[in-house]
Amino acid sequence: MSFLYVTVPDMEIARVIAGGAIREKLAACANILPQMTAIYEWNDDVEEQTELVVILKTARHTAIDLAKWVEDHHPYDVPCILEIPLGRGSNGYVSWLQGQLGS
Repeated sequence: MSFLYVTVPDMEIARVIAGGAIREKLAACANILPQMTAIYEWNDDVEEQTELVVILKTARHTAIDLAKWVEDHHPYDVPCILEIPLGRGSNGYVSWLQGQLGS
């Protein structure tokens, strides 16, 4: 099992990414975390922006395809898409996740 950690500019994009990934059977579930402040350097300037986090729950063998799908549907030039491999999960949840993904 893996999580994909994805930052997005607003709730509309978060819903598009989460819903689309689930409809495409690339993610079983998504959590949208409320606004946070991102501070980063871009083109030699320090930027500050409000973002949301989308956590997409998937199988390890699906994570690469999911990351590619997210990148293709993301509005940023360089989106933050990070895979977090997980060790174990509850048997019931892991079975449900695999069933949602057709694994």
